[in-house]
Amino acid sequence: MTYANPTNITGMFSLAQYVNNVTDGLFWTLILIGFFAITFFSLKIYNTEIAFAGASFPFMIICILFGVMELIPTWLVMLSIIMAGASVVFLRVSNNKEY
Repeated sequence: MTYANPTNITGMFSLAQYVNNVTDGLFWTLILIGFFAITFFSLKIYNTEIAFAGASFPFMIICILFGVMELIPTWLVMLSIIMAGASVVFLRVSNNKEY
């Protein structure tokens, strides 16, 4: 499928919208999922709960910002909020362990 050349690109936001339209909304979704995966695995030197929390909170903040700009679907924003909430629960449960 061919797409017309971008004609009214006036800044970075219009370029981001064009890329998102060409890929049917998958570009920024995959970029953010890749960001979460890279952050999670780079924090894997800590416990899994800490790595998940450390990756989910920046992921949530960026997803909310991209959701306001309508670059990602609403389900990804809701998923990021649920993941951040789950990370709080995981951290709370893991701190109550008796050693």
